[in-house]
Amino acid sequence: MKIDETIDYIREMINFKIELDEDKFIEIKKGRKGNVYAIDGSSAKLFDAYSFSIFARRVGYIFANEKGILNKEVGDIVIDLIHAENAEEENERRREKEEYEIVKECLTFKNGIVLFDGCLKNMELKDDMVVGISKKSGLKYGNIPLLFLIKKYGDELLPNKCWYYKIDENVYVVKLHPYSRFAFRLDYYGNDIEHILSILLNFCNDISYLGYPYPLAEIHKMVKIEKEEIEYLKHSLQEKAIEKGIKLNEWESLFYDYHEYIEG
Repeated sequence: MKIDETIDYIREMINFKIELDEDKFIEIKKGRKGNVYAIDGSSAKLFDAYSFSIFARRVGYIFANEKGILNKEVGDIVIDLIHAENAEEENERRREKEEYEIVKECLTFKNGIVLFDGCLKNMELKDDMVVGISKKSGLKYGNIPLLFLIKKYGDELLPNKCWYYKIDENVYVVKLHPYSRFAFRLDYYGNDIEHILSILLNFCNDISYLGYPYPLAEIHKMVKIEKEEIEYLKHSLQEKAIEKGIKLNEWESLFYDYHEYIEG
């Protein structure tokens, strides 16, 4: 596909009109203030020997109200060697399980909504105080991102309003600030979606994350494993290997990526 054809294809998607039920767009009004627990995790691949890989993971949570962070718990980085046909998928499964354990812990406190970064379809726990919000969504209408189409329709129908639209059982599209540029997928298995959303609106006014709950954005930054940390971890593992009698050339032969050598 050439450049002009590519742009024409994208323009056709942008101009595509989808038929949606206008009555399913429900305006959200800001409700009472409350507390939230925001949970997220991060991971990075450190070394890949193809038959196994070494990953680093970190998870944590923030307890907050609309004014700011009340408490935070960010775990140490965990190093994990994974033997699996698809090690990256297995690593993601383990990270989600670690986040899930924090969800269960936060629910025991019974004093706030629990926000989970991602969809809830893989979680065994279906609690009416747990909400999943996805930064990205693979939902599509044909080849067109579904959230894009719903957001465009909703902005025309309810301009400068907050709203939600139910697209499937327990799955919604939400716009959580009148002037947000984005709508998000939200998963919720309870029976009082409007009450939950009315509370969440109090957390979506931060100018840096307009329309996205600021505690989720903050915990994302706290748990993210930065490039400097990755390099430090890789160097530390290599140094420890040498201390334990592994020769440097053996270590490099095991993990060396020739792509990096070719690309300089």
